[in-house]
This record gives sequence, structure tokens and C-alpha cells, in this order.
Amino acid sequence: MNKISKIKSILLILVASTVIFSCSSDDNMDIEGGSGETAYELIVNTTNVGNTAERDLKITTTSLNASEKVNVTFTADEPMRRLYIAKSENGGAIEPFVFTNQEVDEKADGSVDLKSDNKTTFTFNIDFDTPTTTDGTITYILWATTGRGDFRDVTKRNAIGDFDFGTITITAGNGAVGNGVKSYTQTILAAPLDNEASETFMSVLDGKKYKILDGEEYAALWDFGYYYGASGKASFASVANYPALFDTNGDGLANAAVSELTGVAQEELNNFYIKKGSALDFDTVTSREDLNSIAIPTTERVNDLAIGDVLEFVDNYGNKGLIKVTALTPGDGSNGKITFDIKVQTSSITDFKP
Repeated sequence: MNKISKIKSILLILVASTVIFSCSSDDNMDIEGGSGETAYELIVNTTNVGNTAERDLKITTTSLNASEKVNVTFTADEPMRRLYIAKSENGGAIEPFVFTNQEVDEKADGSVDLKSDNKTTFTFNIDFDTPTTTDGTITYILWATTGRGDFRDVTKRNAIGDFDFGTITITAGNGAVGNGVKSYTQTILAAPLDNEASETFMSVLDGKKYKILDGEEYAALWDFGYYYGASGKASFASVANYPALFDTNGDGLANAAVSELTGVAQEELNNFYIKKGSALDFDTVTSREDLNSIAIPTTERVNDLAIGDVLEFVDNYGNKGLIKVTALTPGDGSNGKITFDIKVQTSSITDFKP
């Protein structure tokens, strides 16, 4: 899909600085090794493709708001660098799993750092949260990568095979099924600042906002960003099509977009197709099906945003949604910001399969 041309007239020139990230220490890995305390096992390797007994673990529990221990074993032909664990509760949005009662070495994006230089196999004993309600369901998706992956793309640098992953489903009572839509309200994005501390970018995966200085480890998670242009005024743009507002060589002129600023390859940045105007009523959307009629827009930027605007979008992973602008403070300085609500289709387990 063709991207629209970069704007030539811009108001903002930002000075990019070197960003240094620190990883977690090497001595915090409580999950190493298996445990005889549990009979539950999840196994993913190069030979058990299609083996649902090993790769698709089902657990029925009566223990609410607790945890179940599972021995997780991965084996690959090449070194594995990260373990990704995503979580979907009650059929809702898939989002990163957060360790709460075990210490692990975590990368900045939330994946588990596999420290060994030649880790072609590992077994971890992991505590997985159980549902909090009597008819609840939590599904976990686990896969290993050879480098930085993506919580919405199991194929990215998958160490075993593009669609090789394991699932753990913990059910209480009759389980639960979600409506396929997630909402974020009163989300605020700030205009970019020259100190790179403004929360300018956002991921519709979990509604999180990101600072420009978050840089390389996070940039592949961003979906779109906000800026205030000289001619286009209040604007949204996909990360892949975000204008070159950054000065990386110190000459006072804008010369770089997100890829040059963060060091993330252009092809790894997310496209986010968006347009102004929609025949859908934002307030009445309650299910995934309500958003199915949205067609993929042909542009990745919108300008001259105003309070009350309703925008249609399709993200890099095919999820459709609406944005409604609820407040706007014009300007490119520290006071410039935009407030909006989002309704977006949630990913499901089927989205991870071929």
C-alpha cells in the first residue's frame, strides 16, 4: 500500500540524543528448571507440530485469583534469545503477561531474556494466574524468538517455526467469551518535545503511551503518533509514516523520521491506516462485528483534527477501530496535546495461526 508523501513544511525540529537501555540483572530467574510440584507440562519443539496434548494445555480449576504451576519446555535447532508470553482474559484483548510472584530477567518490552549464548533448550516452571471469577477463562500463548519479537506477531523471529507456539487455557466454571472489542478512554498524547520526554506514540495493543526517548526496544510496539504541524495543525500519523521531524546531525534542520531516530529498521515499524469521517456511531459500537464494515484506508496520516472528529483505522495486524477526538490543546510546545477515545477489535488465538 502506497504511503503518502512526507510533509515538507514542519513546525517542530527535535534534537535526538543517544538512548541507552539497561536490561535486568542476570541473577533474577526464579523460574529456571522444572518442578515436581506440578503434573502440568507444555512442550514446544521441532518435532511435535500438531501434538495438541503437548502444545495445547487445558486446565480446569476451582482456585480463583490464584495460580497454577506449569513446566514449560522449549527446544529449537538454533539459540533462543527471548520467551514471549501473551495473555487473554475472559476472551478479551491479548496483551503481554506480567510476572507478579516470580522474579525473571525481563527485556524492556516484557519478554523473558534467555541469557545463555547457546540456549537451544530450556525448561521453566511458571506460575500462571487463574481466573478471578467463577465462570472465567484465561488463555496464554507462549513462543520463543531468536531476537526482539512482537507480542502481536508470533512469526517474527520465531526460533522454531513461523507458527510454532504453545497455549495454556485455564478455565473456571463454564468459562467466558468476550465481545471482541476493547475501549480506551481519555487517552492523551502530547506534541513532541525537544527533550524527547513527551508521550507522543501509542500502541492499540494495550492502550499504552510511549515517550520518544523510549526508543529502540519499544518503537516496534508503537502504532501511531501525534504531532502539530505548521500547515496540517493537529495530526496523527502511523509510526512507519511519521514525518521527519527530528534533527539527528545537529544542524538545526529536520532530517530523520522514527527509524533514523531509534535505530529500528523501517520495515519493522508499524503501518496504521487511518482516515477522517465515518458512518459508524462511535458511542453505539459494542462488539467486534460492529467494526467489520471498516475498509482499509489508503492513507497513514490525518491532519486538521478537531473536537468531535471520528476516525476509522486498521492497524498493522488487521484489527479495525474508531477514534473519537474529545479535547484538543493546539500547539507544538509543552502544552500541546490531544485527548481521544478508542474502540478497537481485539486479537484472538486464531489471529496467531496461519
